[in-house]
Amino acid sequence: MDPHEHDTNGRTTTAQPADGAATATSDADALADELGRIQLRSIDDRRLRARIDTVVDHDAETIRLWYRLPHDAYAVEEFEKPIPWSDRFKFARVIEDLGYSPSSLGGIEGEEIVLERVDGEWRAEDPEKRFDDGFPPSATGGTGPIAGLGFGITVLYLLLLFVATAGAMNVVGALAAAFMLCFLTLLVAYLW
Repeated sequence: MDPHEHDTNGRTTTAQPADGAATATSDADALADELGRIQLRSIDDRRLRARIDTVVDHDAETIRLWYRLPHDAYAVEEFEKPIPWSDRFKFARVIEDLGYSPSSLGGIEGEEIVLERVDGEWRAEDPEKRFDDGFPPSATGGTGPIAGLGFGITVLYLLLLFVATAGAMNVVGALAAAFMLCFLTLLVAYLW
């Protein structure tokens, strides 16, 4: 029994070693190194960076990726083999996000990948999900201030185009006004 045991609430309890038992050796330095590597490779409270160690063609329908975690443990993830190659398969999305193609798959061993904790297991972060998580629902789904901005700019552009061309005395003046309004509209949209 350890001379210092901690319960789940973090309280320390003491126990006396049995007669003749050697005192426990300290793991503090090794643990500090391990936790330091984990801290450096952590992105947030659910994601970290790891290395792809091995790619295994498990069977006709399954591919396995072995990840080496920062504390030198391994995690394995199985993917459905993308037949045909398509971004509807997570494996294809992950490989392409790393900058590789199917023909250069061997190069991913040793590459860094972002893993996320899903149901207690480490899984490759899905690039498609990462993109969707980066925007509020109103930006990806239709209505709201960002979606309304495009409509507002379009209405403003058409109104200004009508006013500018109606007041122009000739065709050249109307075209110049239209191009100027297009430029201003794009500038406002870019700066917004």
